[in-house]
Amino acid sequence: MLDMADPVIAVEIQKIPMRLRVDLDRQDSVELNPAAAARLAVPWYKGEPLDVGRARLPNQVAGVLLKVDNRTLPTEVSQHGRDCCAGVDGVIGPDLLPFATVHWRNSSAPASTTDIVLPLDASETTGLSAASDAGRVRLRFALDARETIATAAAGAALAHLWGGHWNGRERRVTLVFGIARPARLMAFARPGKIAGFPLDQLLVRLSDFGGDAKLPADPAQAGEFVIAHHLERQSAWPAVTIGADRLSRCGEIVYTAVQHSLTLRCAFEGP
Repeated sequence: MLDMADPVIAVEIQKIPMRLRVDLDRQDSVELNPAAAARLAVPWYKGEPLDVGRARLPNQVAGVLLKVDNRTLPTEVSQHGRDCCAGVDGVIGPDLLPFATVHWRNSSAPASTTDIVLPLDASETTGLSAASDAGRVRLRFALDARETIATAAAGAALAHLWGGHWNGRERRVTLVFGIARPARLMAFARPGKIAGFPLDQLLVRLSDFGGDAKLPADPAQAGEFVIAHHLERQSAWPAVTIGADRLSRCGEIVYTAVQHSLTLRCAFEGP
């Protein structure tokens, strides 16, 4: 059982006590802040670099023993030369914990209106995600992210489906590891739902993981689509990361290991 406002567990890594935040937007390793990683007397190896938008971060990985709730299991830790998390030593995904279920609870959330159960898939590069009702768009969940945000490929797909047009100026949005990327608010003429949450507008990253996706040119030309920024093309990754602006309306979120699913108990229709 975790408090959604401070979902932290005490663990030992290589017999070194550490505090880890439990979140859903992790890949297949425990991410450590560099200072915490430096406390481990283990050999580090070069791993696959991590792309955060257009920034490529070097990756160091190590095999360790993780002790949680008096259970010890082998796992991998990584660090990317930047702090991932404030006030803790690192972050871990629920699929790396030895529990049948992991509950995040929020006593200040409005009364839940319904439950939605989402089957999850796991990827070494993109972590846990669920299918959506919007074609190929995948759903990710990040309790520590302030705002729900889409990649360029997801923004283009939703613009076609829901009649998207720009609503406001471009601005910088801070993502993981403190990296800021350009984004813009997109409004929809025919709003849809993502993981049960109605979306009449959504932040969209303008040049990240767009592939051949084409975004609306501007509010006056909502029917025309152009490449938003002339940068080296990345592979398309149509994903929406649902952040605390929506997840704060959930009284409980439950990860179930055996079924590999996520249950959202939320007031979905709220403002």
